[in-house]
Amino acid sequence: MTDKFDPITGNPSAVFFRYAIPSVLGLLSISSAQMIDAMFVGNYVGKEALAAINLTIPAITLVYAIVFMLAVGGSVVAGKFLGENKPLAASDSFTKIMLTVLFFSLLLCIPGMIFIEQVAKALGATADLQANVHTYLYLQLLFTPMIMVGAALSYFVVADGRPILSSTAFMTSAALNVILDWLFIVVMDKGLAGAALATGLSGCVIILILLPHPFSKKAKLKFVKLQGSWLPVLKAAINGISEFTNEISVGIVTLLFNWIIITELGTEGIAAFTVIIYLLFLGVMISYGISEALQPTISKNLGAKNYGNIRKYLTIAISSSIIVGAAFCLVLLLIPEPIIQLFLKAEETHTIAIAKIFISYFWPTFLFLGANIAFTSYFTAIHQPIPSAILALARSLILPVIFLFTLPLWFGNKGIYLAIPLAECMSCLLAIALVYRHKLQTWSKKR
Repeated sequence: MTDKFDPITGNPSAVFFRYAIPSVLGLLSISSAQMIDAMFVGNYVGKEALAAINLTIPAITLVYAIVFMLAVGGSVVAGKFLGENKPLAASDSFTKIMLTVLFFSLLLCIPGMIFIEQVAKALGATADLQANVHTYLYLQLLFTPMIMVGAALSYFVVADGRPILSSTAFMTSAALNVILDWLFIVVMDKGLAGAALATGLSGCVIILILLPHPFSKKAKLKFVKLQGSWLPVLKAAINGISEFTNEISVGIVTLLFNWIIITELGTEGIAAFTVIIYLLFLGVMISYGISEALQPTISKNLGAKNYGNIRKYLTIAISSSIIVGAAFCLVLLLIPEPIIQLFLKAEETHTIAIAKIFISYFWPTFLFLGANIAFTSYFTAIHQPIPSAILALARSLILPVIFLFTLPLWFGNKGIYLAIPLAECMSCLLAIALVYRHKLQTWSKKR
């Protein structure tokens, strides 16, 4: 009997949303949980603690960058093997990539904990923020290896046809995070350390829920005895280079923004920018949820040489991303102040005013963000790492840095606010040019 949700034989719209909706819900759970973290910290600990969380972002994104590169690229490799009906090759790739993820997570986190004071200074922590940065980052790094293994495993669970299990793990983690935030911050008054503990402990739940899958009868991707070449890991890294670029660029750009903002606007500016970062993170997670549906759907059709479906899946992803982006813009334009006050105490009027200015210039970002991420994910799914990396590098690093250092020369502080929106707009034009240039090869083939 034919599976109506099979990426190769099923209806593209039904299949796409069967993958996209659980993925969006799962990632939305993560982003909303982290936003709730920020709300608890901003309202019960203070703007200094909120600013400290922002300063730790570049360090954590380095670990995320390597893990996402391997997980996204590896799930595409495994998905292609499954589409070619080669489950043993797919399982071998899966096993090696999961071991590599664990190795690099430990390799980065352990030295970070040992040299925590030096890392805090390098992140731009001023004297009044250094203790908070030290506390929060140390606890984050302590839990990160287990969280990263769980995050990587989720991509393979989705590639193995169980997106609902993956989203369930993330939603459970998010719900627990909220409960622990309330317990540690409000009830036990643990401050920023409580927020870090809540995030770390709840993040570990993901791996506890997902780890039984590779040992179940439903699984095609299983842990197997290592054999043969480790070339699939290299292929995964190459294919996932755009995801690495996206993540590492977020860290670099956030670091640069933090340095400039703390110089120009002080701690209040960093706290206001943290609100913007969380709104952006929410949009990015929804966009990633939509675009992640392209990984299993397109990679399996690529393996089966079913080129006609590939264009359909991309069209659905781009359309969905534009609709979501327009909704974000409307909300930010119509009710900016109530959103800001979710993160900051009402008496912090100056910080709220800075955040309102940020939003008034920042909202166009969401018109282009989702489409850019979908195009990047598409190129990864069709095993075209070069255009994927070009687009990812342009939108998340090169263009933001160029605009960050040039626009303030002409527009003052307004140039800081405009850097990311303009980068996303120009990146969208680049994405369209890359699509046209490649004709995506599959499009021009006979359906």
